[in-house]
Amino acid sequence: MFGLENLPFPLKLIIAGLVDIADALDVIPGSDLVEGPLLGAVAYMLTDNPKALAADAIDGLLPAPVDFFPTTSLLVVLDETGHL
Repeated sequence: MFGLENLPFPLKLIIAGLVDIADALDVIPGSDLVEGPLLGAVAYMLTDNPKALAADAIDGLLPAPVDFFPTTSLLVVLDETGHL
């Protein structure tokens, strides 16, 4: 839908990795209420799957110790392998 889901897998994985780093370091301005939908939107744009939107939006709402898990990268890998 957005064109990002048609990118080659390595490029999608790099974008997802950068988003995960920004999420882990709290680079995204605003509270978790801003971060959750933003991460979900990026995951949806990379996979074109609504399940990725929900999973990554929930991860964006989690507190800091759990927040280091690379959810966006995992969702891109799961989508590429057909498990999402």
